[in-house]
Amino acid sequence: MITLIGTNLAKKGLVFTFNGGAKKCESCRFSNTCLNLEKGRKYEITEVKKVTHKCPVHKDGRVQTIEVKPATIRAAIETKKAYHGSTIIFRTEECEEECENYDICHPEGLYDDDTCKIEEIGPKLSCKNNYDLTEVILNH
Repeated sequence: MITLIGTNLAKKGLVFTFNGGAKKCESCRFSNTCLNLEKGRKYEITEVKKVTHKCPVHKDGRVQTIEVKPATIRAAIETKKAYHGSTIIFRTEECEEECENYDICHPEGLYDDDTCKIEEIGPKLSCKNNYDLTEVILNH
């Protein structure tokens, strides 16, 4: 996918969460290109193009054309579903926010019922609620 990002952020390999545009973006002629990503999702920059445009929103006053792909996301899933290469429907477990695994159990960029492919299997996790969880890297 082609989109635009502030020139100071336009670096291959950068992972970012798209949070939508500012009020000024609504009337911009580049809004269809700049705001074409899904809000709340994580993306990785795969290529930085040479083309830049003026932008009143970004700090340095310019945006750069980039190519992105959905980023892989570190998450926790039920161990019985953790098979490398398999496709799962992601769902969060009910748990306490104080838990040391809360961020991996509720990863930014994933929503319940997302279809994801398991790219890597990590270690088993300890859980205060006695869920049998394993760390995985997911691609949605």
